[in-house]
Amino acid sequence: MLSSDSTATRRSDTLRARVAIVAMLVLAVVVPSRATGAADPAGFRRLAPGALTVIPADKTTDDALQRADIVEITQGQADLAWTPQMAPANSTFVERGRGREYPRDIWCLEFAFKPPRMLDVDVPAADLKMQRKRIWYLVYRVKNVGGRRLVTAPADGAAEKVARRTEAYETPIRFLPHFVLESLEPVEDGEGLSSYRGYLDRLVPSAMNAIRMREDPNRRFLDSVEMSATDLQPGEERWGVAIWEDIDPRIDFFSIYVRGLTNAIRWRQRPGSVIKPADPPGAHIEETLESLRLDFWRPGDDRTITDKEMGIGFAGMFERMALGGRLLSAVGWPRYAKAQPVAGLDALGLSWTDLLEPEGGGAAASLIPLELVLKKAAAVDAARDPIAMLRLVFGDLGVASIEELVAAAAGPVDPTQEARRQAALAAIGLTPQGIAREPLASLATIVRMLESKPDMAAQRAAATEIFGAAGRRIPWLTDAVAKARGLATLRAIDANPIAIAGGDARAALDAARPAFNGLSEQDRKRILESLPVADARRGRIEALGDESRDRAVADLVLQGLFGPRGPGLYATAVAKEEGVDHAWVFRYETDAAGL
Repeated sequence: MLSSDSTATRRSDTLRARVAIVAMLVLAVVVPSRATGAADPAGFRRLAPGALTVIPADKTTDDALQRADIVEITQGQADLAWTPQMAPANSTFVERGRGREYPRDIWCLEFAFKPPRMLDVDVPAADLKMQRKRIWYLVYRVKNVGGRRLVTAPADGAAEKVARRTEAYETPIRFLPHFVLESLEPVEDGEGLSSYRGYLDRLVPSAMNAIRMREDPNRRFLDSVEMSATDLQPGEERWGVAIWEDIDPRIDFFSIYVRGLTNAIRWRQRPGSVIKPADPPGAHIEETLESLRLDFWRPGDDRTITDKEMGIGFAGMFERMALGGRLLSAVGWPRYAKAQPVAGLDALGLSWTDLLEPEGGGAAASLIPLELVLKKAAAVDAARDPIAMLRLVFGDLGVASIEELVAAAAGPVDPTQEARRQAALAAIGLTPQGIAREPLASLATIVRMLESKPDMAAQRAAATEIFGAAGRRIPWLTDAVAKARGLATLRAIDANPIAIAGGDARAALDAARPAFNGLSEQDRKRILESLPVADARRGRIEALGDESRDRAVADLVLQGLFGPRGPGLYATAVAKEEGVDHAWVFRYETDAAGL
């Protein structure tokens, strides 16, 4: 029998052997990880190559030295300007306020991220109960890599000459994260080619543990408040999470703007400001911080989520897909609707320039082109059969939609709806009996009233009061007119619809671009002369110089194809080649979210 000492010794030897084996296994795992350059300590989940996208810190020197006028002097004190005879012209009070230089120390954090994902979690509701909700979140990492400082020193040792250079410096940095998820993608009929949606990063404490367990149980992820609690020391890095709630599930293309990664700023004079002589410097200047823009796309739809992780997009991806998709929709419309839209517009005596939407419109598609089509048809002699002309424009489904609207506005309805309908019609001088006598002219009057509403929700409510459920036909007819206008525009610039229909959305845009860019001087003159004389755009364009006039006419073509936002979307779509997955931008949130 062994003694207790011998038993203890054997147990100790066995324990040491097990520890040695475990140590060898750990080394077998850890050493290769370090050999591949992994920065995380042992214990954290290793990410597959490409899972983490690293955005290097913006180290350009453009923002380290800003030049700007002191507008409160150069404009507010302009009556003090004079030309000296015995001194340099730039020595006067007003001239010294021009082109002032403002050097600044600039820092920028390194930012790395994983593509956004979705997760269903329980969050507190208004009734103090928990509610199951789908959130979108972005896992990211920030690292303090220092900054850059502008240094002025003698050039080549010559005291009379100076040179500027930048040098790196280290400093603690307080990261104040500000995440905004934005989309321009329209998700409802009648919204036009783009419709702004914006969502701010939210604090959802109940989601943090679920995210941690999914992404890496051993790593601590900080929310936006925790991230901003203390400074990032030089070389320090932290992991965080941005969370969004109640995002429209129909969105497929979106951008995330990250502010707080750098202290680089831009100044400008506040739009519409009126400078007075007594105003202090800076009273009319506003500034914005530089933001990082990240573009993404999401497969699936609001009913079927095919992938809970989004893909990284590129600058202009949404715009290319939206414009190309609009072209495909237009060239495929005649076959789908069994219509001849261009022939129908010709029969009504309408050109595509007649159907351009008014300048300065809102986010929703304008109803003015639909009103014009209805008024033109109403003015056609009955012998020429206006319904046949409308059938050419809209097809059988469009004519059935018009008939449904007339029946809803003039026919019998239940007493509750009748009271609402009578009140709404009386406000614009119509009656059900009058609509039955002059249906097309009456519909045009109703459409004009709907156009006067401030937004889509108000339009929808007003249409429901008159048409009930049939009011949903208005956006459909509006979109059909836009497609007819687009087809007429393609004919006017000799674009090849067969080539446009031969590929996907991006290929469709590429196929149409030569027609956009190859307008001859004769084409531009013909387009300009086709604008109605009463349209203020015509006189304004005719007064421009040659180059500006050519660009303005090209913008008219883009408006004919895509609506009032067409020129801006097209400029973004073609500004950069595919593959540019991020951008550093200065944004002024007061400018209607950059639209």
